[in-house]
Amino acid sequence: MLKNGALTILAFVFILWAANISYGYIHEAGHALVVKSLGGQVYEIYVNPLGTDAYTLHSYVSGIIGSVSVEMAGLVVTTLLAFFALISDYAPLPVFVALRTAIYALNYAPGTDIYEVHQLLGNASLLISAILVFLNLACAIIAVRAKIKNVSLRKPVLERLLHL
Repeated sequence: MLKNGALTILAFVFILWAANISYGYIHEAGHALVVKSLGGQVYEIYVNPLGTDAYTLHSYVSGIIGSVSVEMAGLVVTTLLAFFALISDYAPLPVFVALRTAIYALNYAPGTDIYEVHQLLGNASLLISAILVFLNLACAIIAVRAKIKNVSLRKPVLERLLHL
């Protein structure tokens, strides 16, 4: 039988694995939705078993605006997910999503989304990266500050949404 500490570690590892897999699928679903909305075909969404590598195979999307939209979709969807995750009141969730997205927004290695945007837009991609990093770090800071101050983000956000 596992002791409490070992069970906690196993639960943490499982949650991290599930978060990685989910993040990958949600990110790739963002690409797929934009491809479909632009009239393209999605052939495959792949996420490796650890959730650390993923891609979407799709038909060609014409035009710079269409191509940039497809490439940015994954990062935009995960940025929105980070902010929606604030409602969960489970601080590690928005922090995980926000930090992973911020890291990807700075990853200009060939084959990455932001690299492809850089190929299409040149140095304007640096501004896009800066905005994504700022938004995601702001989200992570909000989650950490709420946790430190023991403030629930769920109730005020839901109240504001219901009173609109």
